[in-house]
Amino acid sequence: MDQAREAPRLGRWVGFTVLGESLGFLVPVTGFALAATLGLEAWATWALLVIFGAGEGALLGLGQSLGLRGSAAEVPVGRWVAATAVAASAAWSIGMLLPTFADLGVEIDWASPAAWAVAACAGLALLATIPLLQWPVLAQARVPRAWRWVPLNMGAWLVGIVFTFLPSPFIDESSPVWLVFASFAVGGVLMAATVALLTGLGLRRMVRGSEVSGDRPAPSPSPIRARS
Repeated sequence: MDQAREAPRLGRWVGFTVLGESLGFLVPVTGFALAATLGLEAWATWALLVIFGAGEGALLGLGQSLGLRGSAAEVPVGRWVAATAVAASAAWSIGMLLPTFADLGVEIDWASPAAWAVAACAGLALLATIPLLQWPVLAQARVPRAWRWVPLNMGAWLVGIVFTFLPSPFIDESSPVWLVFASFAVGGVLMAATVALLTGLGLRRMVRGSEVSGDRPAPSPSPIRARS
């Protein structure tokens, strides 16, 4: 089989994705530490994390694009990195709303069904940001039924994002900066490994399924048949 048409190698995908997301997650972690050190107000912290979130997305996108290189799902590095950076920034803008409102003293009535409905919609939007913007790039790379990348990623991130909340019981505003940094860094690595493994398995299944079903562009007719 032509190397360019093979499914992505799981080890390569997981390795580069974990490296990219682990390094990338240190960017917003640095933003948290910087905001705490400078004593930034709620909305200033929100804006800083939205900006730093783009850095996380860029490194994640770079790692993923390197993990796909030489496979049937190889993508243009520049477009993939840009899409992932914008998507990650949007995700942070959503994810930081609740803690920002809490810092402002805004009380949310969780007994209200409307509050849960808004929270559910915001959660779905957060999970969908990265795969939605990556989907067109993957489709341009001629991965069949690339739309499946969206629910695959949403499920993987739903599982992986749990690890980002693990440090919360162990740190607070009085915690030293190094402890905040280290705690979220460990959570980021665990999140990255989980997402990388689940998306890698799913992407390999997508590509291999298209090979088995013959879901590829039809070959051009041979000159001999065309003249007959």
